[in-house]
Amino acid sequence: MVVRRLPSKPVGSHAKSELAWTSAEVVIFDVEGTLVDAMMPTLRCWRETLAHFGHDFTLAELHRLAGMDGEDMLTRLLPGVSKTERKEMMEHQGRRFREEYLDHVRAFPGVRPLFEDLKLGGRRIALATDCEKDELRHYLTVSGIEDLVDAIGCGDDVKHGKPAPDVVEVALRRVRAGRKFSVLVGDTPYDAQAALNAGIAPVGVLTGHFSGRELLKAGCRAVLRDAVALREAFVRANETAQEPVEASAA
Repeated sequence: MVVRRLPSKPVGSHAKSELAWTSAEVVIFDVEGTLVDAMMPTLRCWRETLAHFGHDFTLAELHRLAGMDGEDMLTRLLPGVSKTERKEMMEHQGRRFREEYLDHVRAFPGVRPLFEDLKLGGRRIALATDCEKDELRHYLTVSGIEDLVDAIGCGDDVKHGKPAPDVVEVALRRVRAGRKFSVLVGDTPYDAQAALNAGIAPVGVLTGHFSGRELLKAGCRAVLRDAVALREAFVRANETAQEPVEASAA
């Protein structure tokens, strides 16, 4: 299900603006909220962590900043808190998430078939995620996609998370995208901003509980329901590309 397609075009050295996003040769994926159902567990964990430090926020208040670099998120939420306190909160949240939530996070339906079809279509696949390597290992296991991924950029590789482009640029470099047309699929406005900051086209999915309007406003070329809808869109594009062109009458 495509929510809407924007008339805007991808920008930057990695994009060929005349091509539809389904023509991408390299597809980069965010992970948490995009491939695995981690949005609500992460928000609940943050709410509990902040309450532990004496700060009360609703899930809705936290969701507005979901997908943003943790340091930046805390700076926005708690501008009067010191850098040392923010670091302590982030470490506490990381421990709590691993101990209480990580093992319960599962992949969204259709992720493996989507990746299989992308590979059959000759595309390269990379991951660009702010999560750390130990969390990512669990996500790769539950989604069953490790053998289909060509390159990974994760939170351990960079100092600044999304919307900074750093982790996307790591993924682009490792997948050797060069000047091939690349897109990034993500579930938050900060994924879209990171893609644009890296010079590639963003595509949104609704599995992070942001609205189609919010994702389009952030710059997404298209917004789809989930991995199943993404697969359908790529399959249709492949079928269209393979349709024979009728010769003109002499």
